[in-house]
Amino acid sequence: MIRFVLTAAAILCAAIAGISQDSTWSQNVSPLPQPTGFVNDYAGVLSEATKRDLEATLKNLKETTSPQIEIAVAIVRTTGERPIFDYSLAVARGWGIGSKADDNPSGLLLIAIDDRKYITQVSKDLEDELPDGILGQLQRQYLVPEFKKGNYDKGVSDIVAAYIATIRSQGNKSANANTATSNNESVSGTMFGAFCCLIVVVVILIIIFSRSGRGPTKRDRDRWGGGGFGSGGDVGGALPWVIGGILGSGGSSSSSSSDWGGSSSDWGGFGGGGDFGGGGAGGDW
Repeated sequence: MIRFVLTAAAILCAAIAGISQDSTWSQNVSPLPQPTGFVNDYAGVLSEATKRDLEATLKNLKETTSPQIEIAVAIVRTTGERPIFDYSLAVARGWGIGSKADDNPSGLLLIAIDDRKYITQVSKDLEDELPDGILGQLQRQYLVPEFKKGNYDKGVSDIVAAYIATIRSQGNKSANANTATSNNESVSGTMFGAFCCLIVVVVILIIIFSRSGRGPTKRDRDRWGGGGFGSGGDVGGALPWVIGGILGSGGSSSSSSSDWGGSSSDWGGFGGGGDFGGGGAGGDW
């Protein structure tokens, strides 16, 4: 009788512990801290150069796709007692990877170094470009061989590059569209600059010919500090600078936005989507 009571008590305690654990392991709450970028290496296995390159690559992917595609990388030592599938799903949802729009393709590559396991969670809107079968094939081809050699830098870099190449080849035309838009803007800027330059040249020629018969007046000297644009020679010397300024302002809109866009490299967090339904693939090495 006593043995029966003790057994029943042990079963009850195990059930209570399981319920408590399930309540702690929410699939919508990340077990990891808030991300500080696209790449979060909590195990310290990636070099700084690789992290920097991956950050730039994944930032570029987001900025050159429409709808924007967000892919994150998380590397931990272990997922503990929690299965890597549940762990990674909670991270992907908890971090809110992907935009809040209806169409929000996104993904998470999570690697557990000590467990020697990896998995890529793919959102519902990215499953067409990265179906489970292709994911598994790419992982076995690019990630596993390098991980077996302990070359985490190359393994992560290669698999991310493979994912991006596959996404672009599977019908995401946004990069081409953005490139075409950029080219059109560049052509428009050049044409605008040429038109402005023509107007300036005509105006300057009119001024030159209208003043060809007389020198600068006292009013002109006072206005321009002693000659300025009042003489034909000064106009000719200033002409290249004027034309250069017009062309520069007309054709540099793209590069200017790029230069000032450096502040956008500061991490602003993911889009807040987290629309993951369990699609993806993983394995071990």
